[in-house]
Amino acid sequence: MSWLEKLVKGNNYLHPGIDIGTSSVKVVQSEKKGKRYTLKKFGVKPYKEQAFAGAEIVDEIEITNTLRELLEELKIKDRKAQIHIPLHSCFYSVISVPKSKDPEEAVSDYIKSIIQAEEFSKIKVDYRILPISIEKRHVDIAIAAIKNEVIEERKKLLKRIKIEPVVIDIEPAALNNQYYLNNPQNVAVPVCLIDIGATFTKITISFGGYPYITRNVEFGGDNLTENIQKEFMLTQEEAEKLKANFKMSENNKLKDIIYSFLNRISTETLWTIESFKDRFNLNIEEILLYGGTSKLNGIEEMFASLINLKVKRGYPLHFSGLEGHEELAVATGLSIRKKGDENAKV
Repeated sequence: MSWLEKLVKGNNYLHPGIDIGTSSVKVVQSEKKGKRYTLKKFGVKPYKEQAFAGAEIVDEIEITNTLRELLEELKIKDRKAQIHIPLHSCFYSVISVPKSKDPEEAVSDYIKSIIQAEEFSKIKVDYRILPISIEKRHVDIAIAAIKNEVIEERKKLLKRIKIEPVVIDIEPAALNNQYYLNNPQNVAVPVCLIDIGATFTKITISFGGYPYITRNVEFGGDNLTENIQKEFMLTQEEAEKLKANFKMSENNKLKDIIYSFLNRISTETLWTIESFKDRFNLNIEEILLYGGTSKLNGIEEMFASLINLKVKRGYPLHFSGLEGHEELAVATGLSIRKKGDENAKV
C-alpha cells in the first residue's frame, strides 16, 4: 500500500478482502470512486498441502504461507485487511418483533432462548435493526453470534504474517453484499444465493439488501470429486480433470454422478426456500450459483431441472465488467467494507 494513496483517498481507501477457504485463499481489492466501485486486484491460490479437515484448521503454516505468497504475487503490501467468519462457525438469524418492543431487549430474550447463560461470556453478539421489514407492524432485526475463540483463531492466522483485520464480517453478509453490489436493482425481490465450496455449501436468502435466512450444508465440490474417483477408479487429479472437461452433451455415468450431487444440494435449497416462504410469505423466483463448483459446465441447466426455478451463475466481478470468477464472491463482498461501516460489524 502506498501511504500517499491512502492519504489522498482518505475514507475511500479500501483494504483487501481476504477469504480463507478450505481449499484455497482468495484476495480481492476494490477501489471506491464517488459512489462507484472498481476492481484493483484479485487472485486465488490453492493450498499445496491439506490445510483443513472439514471445518478444523490442521496446518496454520500452509494457510499463512499460501496467503503470503498470493499477496506477494498481487504486489499487495497493505498490512490491514477485511476478513470473514465462515457460516459453519457463526450463528445468524433475523427476527421480527412488534415496533413497541425494545430492540435490545428483544435480542437479549432471543439469545437467552437459544444459548445457555454460562455460554454468554464466550460469544460475541451483534445485531442490526434493518431499515426494511417484511411485515409493516413489525421491525426486523438481524442477529449474529460468534464464539470468541473462533474470532481469535482467525486473528491469529493473520498475525503470523503481520496483518491486522480491521473488519471481521460473517460469510452470509459478505456473499449478500457482493450480490447487491452487482445487482442493486433487485433490492425489492427476494433471491437465493448458493455458494458451492470445496467442503461446504452455503445457502443464503436475501431480501431488501440483507440476508434473511442461511443454511450451511457439509457437502461440497470435494464430495463430487470423491464420487468420480470411486466410480472411475481415478486419482484426485484425474477426477478433477474429468470434472472440469465435462460436457452437457455427454449422456454417460459422469452426468448421473453430477445429477446425484446436485440433487442433494437442490433438496437442501428447496427446504430453505420453503422455510423462508413459511416465515415471510414471499416466493423465490431466482437462484444464483457461486463457488468453484458452480463453474461446472451445464450446472445452471442441470440444477434448474431439479429445482424448477430460474438458475444462473453469479459473477462477483461483474461490477468491473468481468464474467466468471464465481469463487471470489466472499472476497468481493469483503473488499467493499471498511472500518466504521455499520453494515460490516460482526
